[in-house]
Amino acid sequence: MRATFLLPNYLKVVGWLLFLTSTITYLYFTISGESIDEYLLCKTFAIYQDGFFMVEKSNSFQFIENPMLDEILLVSFLLGALILGFSKTKNEDEMVAKIRYESLVWATIFNIVMIIITTLTIYGMVFLNFIYFFIVSSLFFFVIRFHYQLYQLQKISENDE
Repeated sequence: MRATFLLPNYLKVVGWLLFLTSTITYLYFTISGESIDEYLLCKTFAIYQDGFFMVEKSNSFQFIENPMLDEILLVSFLLGALILGFSKTKNEDEMVAKIRYESLVWATIFNIVMIIITTLTIYGMVFLNFIYFFIVSSLFFFVIRFHYQLYQLQKISENDE
């Protein structure tokens, strides 16, 4: 099977580095309770910025002061997950393609079911935190399940030998 849409295998190292670094850093801030907004404050271009709770007025197409660590962690996580999920394995074959496809479908269905449950059971501002999580969780679930299934396949093939 020729999968030309996949990235080269050697990029997996970069993918794991981005994925794990951003995940561990975000978990640190979540568990410690330390504010992520205190780090990496810099001037950045904003197409639009809403004055949250009327603290500031809305700005369009201007440079603003903004803590960028959360944006960098999100972009790093997404790039890492994309690289991990869509890089070739060392032995890319039909079985790996099938596992990749099934993992992607499973992650999508699981994520949508979780969004539906959240929509029906969680309200207020906390709901927005969950929706923010579900924006990136589909890729997270895909990467975790895909690599777990590859591990299972490798374990089965080692037992057969």
